[in-house]
Amino acid sequence: MRPIKTRYYLIGFAVFLILKNILTSNAEWVERFYTHGFYAVYLRLITACTNLFPFSLGDVLYFLVGLFLLWKIRHLWKKNRETKKRIRAYVGLLLKGCVVFYVAFNLFWGFNNYRIPLATQLDLQQGYTKQELLELTQIMIQQTNALQLAITQDSLQAVVLPSNKDQIRQDAQLGMHTLSESTQWFTYGSQKAKGSLYSLPLTYMGFSGYVNPFTLEAQVNTKIPTSTLIVTSSHEIAHQVGYAKESEANFIGFLAAKKQEDIRYQYSANIFALRYCLKALESEETESDFKVLLEEIHPGVHTNLIENTLFWHSYKTVTNSIFKFIYSNFLKINNQKEGIRSYNKFIDLLIHYNKKEPVFTGSF
Repeated sequence: MRPIKTRYYLIGFAVFLILKNILTSNAEWVERFYTHGFYAVYLRLITACTNLFPFSLGDVLYFLVGLFLLWKIRHLWKKNRETKKRIRAYVGLLLKGCVVFYVAFNLFWGFNNYRIPLATQLDLQQGYTKQELLELTQIMIQQTNALQLAITQDSLQAVVLPSNKDQIRQDAQLGMHTLSESTQWFTYGSQKAKGSLYSLPLTYMGFSGYVNPFTLEAQVNTKIPTSTLIVTSSHEIAHQVGYAKESEANFIGFLAAKKQEDIRYQYSANIFALRYCLKALESEETESDFKVLLEEIHPGVHTNLIENTLFWHSYKTVTNSIFKFIYSNFLKINNQKEGIRSYNKFIDLLIHYNKKEPVFTGSF
């Protein structure tokens, strides 16, 4: 059987782009025909298959694809003796690979980037003032301090979450199920987070996890601190159920952790949100005002706030910045115009949702 020529791949790619632009020109079409149509069916089918295995089929798939590419590169080298032919063959392989990846990525998961925004679905305002952010942060500090004291009985002591990371990932399923039942925003089946086989490389790349866009498995970096694992696991499951935008997955992941009965998980959700708010305020408040705000936080809470930062700094390398740059531009290509900064739109969702359905109150 003769291989398909590169030009046919490019013709097919052009046709796909035309169809993609037609579908994504209307977010309601994406919502109806893709997210709640094709994607919902594919998610149920693929989840039924992948849940049969305790390990990630997607990670194994990536390994096999890597082996195939190495074999293909070697095969083309031996087949083509002239330099020009080799270059032409490798360029053709690269183009074919990019076309297959792009089409499969969008078809099996990526079109979710073009859904109706969650803020629109929930009828939330967009944009917030510095005062709104400050008020929410102060209330959040009060509640987080209260939770920390209730758990440890000592304002100086940091909260320690369960060391069993498998159990935390399982508990994330319960939080997502509870959120699904209480809000009816999405249909939760039996999606779950799995530990990635590539956790160490992910750590050096600076990623807590990801969703495999082909097998739709939620991959969680098993190296990250347990204090962040419940939100991260919920975040990746949120990607699974169709929330492609990082800010929306952050919001869903936070709420799912906040819905947990275990107050240590609720505390972990607070730490996650508080870290974002403090980072946003740090650039807006004067040094003295920000210092006063930090002094309101219990020392034990401080320890938990910086735990995640210290962990990532211990693995930070030049490759971390390179992969973050690549990923930021990848998000921009996929309708997340702020790139990696789209994570910060989580605060926008949180502020306005808290006004509508209070998550944080002035007392514990």
